[in-house]
Amino acid sequence: MEKVLFGLGLLVMVYNVLYGLRLKRAAPGGVIGERSGQMLFFIAFFALAYLGVLLLTWNEPSSLLLLLLSLVLLLGAVFVHLVLRLVDAILASL
Repeated sequence: MEKVLFGLGLLVMVYNVLYGLRLKRAAPGGVIGERSGQMLFFIAFFALAYLGVLLLTWNEPSSLLLLLLSLVLLLGAVFVHLVLRLVDAILASL
């Protein structure tokens, strides 16, 4: 179960990276463009961290700790997606 949740979180983060790339191209220059680049860097970094956690815990037996970790990471990925949607709405209103 944990592996599925880790994988789902990783897929959401990969989608977030692609969504972030699209937003970075749509962002005007200046402060917004600079900050979107920084945000994209951290999203990509955390996507790689999700992959690292998945690989490091692949052979671990199921436990409550891994289940909680996978749920927290999945909800974190969903939070990042919601933030990206908010940024997209803000950019659309400019």
